[in-house]
Amino acid sequence: MKKKLLFCFIILVAFLLRFWSLSSIPVSLSHDEVAIGYNAWSILQTGKDEYGVSYPVLFRSFEDYKLPGYIYSTVVSEKIFGLTPLGVRLPSAIFGALTVIALYFLVKELIPDKKLEIPLLASFLLAISPWHINFSRAAFEANGSLFFIVLSVLFLFKGIKNNRYLILASFFAVISIYFYYTARVLLPVLFVSALVLYRKEIFKNMKYAVLAFLLALALLLPLSKVMFGEGSSRLNQVSIFNDKSLTNPYSEAIVRNNNTLISRVVYNRRVAFTHEFFDNYLKNFSPDFYFTNGTGPMGLLYLWEIPFFFSGIYFLLKVKKSLKWIILIWFLTVPVVGGLSLGQPNALRTLANSPIASIFTAVGISGIYLLVRRLRYFKLLLSMFLLALIFFFLRFVMLYFDYYNTINASSWQDGTRQMVLYVSKHKDEYDSIYVTGDNWRPYIFFLFYSRYSPSKYQNFGSKDKIENINFGIADWDKGSDLNLNEYDLSKLNKEKTLFILSAKDFNDQKNSNYKLKKIYTIDGEIIKNVYYAVVLE
Repeated sequence: MKKKLLFCFIILVAFLLRFWSLSSIPVSLSHDEVAIGYNAWSILQTGKDEYGVSYPVLFRSFEDYKLPGYIYSTVVSEKIFGLTPLGVRLPSAIFGALTVIALYFLVKELIPDKKLEIPLLASFLLAISPWHINFSRAAFEANGSLFFIVLSVLFLFKGIKNNRYLILASFFAVISIYFYYTARVLLPVLFVSALVLYRKEIFKNMKYAVLAFLLALALLLPLSKVMFGEGSSRLNQVSIFNDKSLTNPYSEAIVRNNNTLISRVVYNRRVAFTHEFFDNYLKNFSPDFYFTNGTGPMGLLYLWEIPFFFSGIYFLLKVKKSLKWIILIWFLTVPVVGGLSLGQPNALRTLANSPIASIFTAVGISGIYLLVRRLRYFKLLLSMFLLALIFFFLRFVMLYFDYYNTINASSWQDGTRQMVLYVSKHKDEYDSIYVTGDNWRPYIFFLFYSRYSPSKYQNFGSKDKIENINFGIADWDKGSDLNLNEYDLSKLNKEKTLFILSAKDFNDQKNSNYKLKKIYTIDGEIIKNVYYAVVLE
């Protein structure tokens, strides 16, 4: 009864930390969240995405071809809550809270010793994990994928004892792949590892293993048709293999050394890629990344977890059972995707390791408890541990729900909703309106916050222009449309023309040979002077 109450308390904590003020913290929706939300709304209203494609397997969006799992989940939540921040973020919060529950049953399957309470500890640690909470409170596809990864591994281990569960393991594995790319690498490695370690148990009844394999092939068929075409678009954008800054110095060095054999060996581009891969891969194991700055204001884990995290790895290595290898292989495989990607370390691309981190710490706490419980100063040590846990947890709550929300408001496009509402209200007063692209892809924010008709947009709109509203681009972006930061606005100006400029645009345009008249200042929830509505005098 006591364990059931503790488990219910953990579930309550998990839901509270993921659902409290979900619509307003983070302060606004990111451009990816808005894109997910509007495409889900478009599917709900018309059965087509923003480009008019019926029930796509991949969503073109910003030419990054988003996987469909999270978007179709959002269709369900928007059916209930409409085109709102809550409708967009709700699936992630639900997946996050359910992952806490699923982890309890997974650890219970892996470590069934009832005296150690490791399943309760691991699920509690994930419930309060800064890493996991951070990505459960916004529309991140990786969070949905993680829930199904945990379910898949849970039923994989159940399937070792009862082969019928292998079918469910296969089903959830495929679902996770429809959410996020990390699962493509992680799950095949885990399944092959389990096949090697538990081959006798799995091959005891080949029928279910074969059925599970065939089910996976059948369910992956729709995705496989596009996986290596448009489906690789986003991967190509962030891949180290497309980073010319890595290979150009090597090519120049070969030329400088007269294309000699030794120079072609030493400066081979494969050497550059190998070095970059291991550099990126190892960055994702950095203690600094894990414990001090992985999520912005603090680490992925709490500082107090340091001794328990590393001792947990040590205790696991001492275990003689094969299950330890599955946990360790999981931990070592996840950053492989990061190793092949630019911008490392990356907390999102390694999110699948958050449950493993909780398991390590839980094993460490349990192991150290067994070592010190009979010590004379045990109660003092326990009190110090609980005080540290409470202090760092409260510190995280304050940082995340107050400080982080304030200092990162601009990163979450605070003020863009207010800008869209202003433009929507006054668009009929002008012949032409030009909106800055300084905060990137303004068209999708306009579609979302103005609740623009999906069918109307599919037939008449574009990311460059909707009705009399023209959208600019950021100075670092690619496209054929306007960069209002440097464009001669007098060439666009007509009798009734309104310009929506960012603060940066406005400052850059002040020294032009024409005069700007500020008619309205647009503030965000937190940030002031985000946009200026101006006309030329």
